[in-house]
Amino acid sequence: MPADGSRQHHLKEDHYPDGLSATGGVATNCQTTAENQITEVMSVEDESTSCYCLLDSASVHLLLDQPGSYALVGEPLTQAAVKRLKLAVFGGLEAGGATSYSLRVYCVDDTPHAFQGVVSAERSQGGQLLEEPKTLPFLANTFSLQVSIQDVPQFLWSIKPFTTCQEFSFPSVWCSSQQHCAFSLQRFSPNTSQLSCKISVRQVKGHEQILQVYTAVAETEKDPAPFFLQTDCSITSLSGPGAFNIPSSIRQRICATFDTANAAGKDWQLLAQKLHLQRNLGFFSQQRSPSAVILSLWEARHQDSAHLDSLASALEEIGKIHKTSPQDEPESDCSQTQGGGECVRTN
Repeated sequence: MPADGSRQHHLKEDHYPDGLSATGGVATNCQTTAENQITEVMSVEDESTSCYCLLDSASVHLLLDQPGSYALVGEPLTQAAVKRLKLAVFGGLEAGGATSYSLRVYCVDDTPHAFQGVVSAERSQGGQLLEEPKTLPFLANTFSLQVSIQDVPQFLWSIKPFTTCQEFSFPSVWCSSQQHCAFSLQRFSPNTSQLSCKISVRQVKGHEQILQVYTAVAETEKDPAPFFLQTDCSITSLSGPGAFNIPSSIRQRICATFDTANAAGKDWQLLAQKLHLQRNLGFFSQQRSPSAVILSLWEARHQDSAHLDSLASALEEIGKIHKTSPQDEPESDCSQTQGGGECVRTN
């Protein structure tokens, strides 16, 4: 149990729908019980004192009394709904054929976990990432996704007939976390050491992305592409020594200031409002330290020590709003110092 009195378990999960609230998407959190039965916990639109759900643009945050397995379930209500796809192309020599080269195109949910699974699988078979991954907005317009290979040097490489364009139905893309296809190319001469072409990924009556391939083809070339080292290819963690935490002294002072309402009205409800967490206040009111839970949620959404400035600004704004009687204003430590992230600002 945290020392500040916050008893909640925080779960964060990346999601891939764009404009979820704008398109009227309704999401429900469901828990899997020990008997493998699904029970509805809450709707995102509902207020609850036992569960708090917050949808950000790329992730969902859940605060729960009990740990468990939870799912975010939703459906598009209009054709304006969008599912973000991450597109990547990998390549490598085919087994048993020094002149055969395979290009594998993946269309996966735009989340770190989904792409990391592809990276791990390709690494195990010596695949190379040939182009920086790109994002494609996939519309809920019921139209299919087409993947085609273009501009293959015709005097250097050949490709099997009728395989230059491959198609995935709308349901298979919308309801699945991963789609992939492969193009098998044959070089006319073993001396051909370069391959250049384009991969077009487009939705009918939707968006298109082009993946440009230009790679050396050599039997000895097994090193992973430098894109593997990019930060978006790894899974980040909200725990451990690398995670950002509000310094303990600042957290304790904020909680002491805002957990009890005073004549100036500077209580935890105003803190929630200024930190843009004013929804479902009934959940916070049931907590032993509402301010501690609010700060923990804010902390999870802002995993960068640079965001302490925005926290300091919010507290300063609260101080300005209620500066009617300076003698009633408690001091608020909130200006950054380098290194430890402690801040001291006195109203």
